[in-house]
Amino acid sequence: MKKILIIFILPLVLLIGAGAGAFFFGLIPGFGSEPDAKIETELAKKKAEERKTVPEAFNKASMMSLEFWMDEFVINLQTQRRKPVFLLFSMALILSGEEAKAKVKLLEPRIRDSVNVFLSSLTPEQLSGYDGIRMLRQEIWNRANEILEDSTSLENIQILKLTIK
Repeated sequence: MKKILIIFILPLVLLIGAGAGAFFFGLIPGFGSEPDAKIETELAKKKAEERKTVPEAFNKASMMSLEFWMDEFVINLQTQRRKPVFLLFSMALILSGEEAKAKVKLLEPRIRDSVNVFLSSLTPEQLSGYDGIRMLRQEIWNRANEILEDSTSLENIQILKLTIK
């Protein structure tokens, strides 16, 4: 009787237990717990919200990242003074790879135009200090992502020069 128990019933119990475990952990395709569509949409919204704010300047880039240095901007800032006040500005876009770099090269005139329009609307006081630089990075981040029309090409923005004369 013990031999029958060991040979037939014990493997049957183990097989049923393994099948139940696989079912509950979702290891059987088409059965068990599947990802909920509501959870996926919430995660996508959360990720989109995170992409709205520019990453910190000191964040480490990925291994596939490329730098795209844009030519220097010379902008006439708004001021009440008689003499014009100029902004010398240069930046580098940190991109996710070669495909993103090709896309940015094609869209560079639109990005430059958007940055020129934004910068020319600023005053020297708005650009002073840490808050001014953070505001500038955030606004360029938003404009570049809007022009690129995806959330994966642009990884970060580095401000290389910001001089007010």
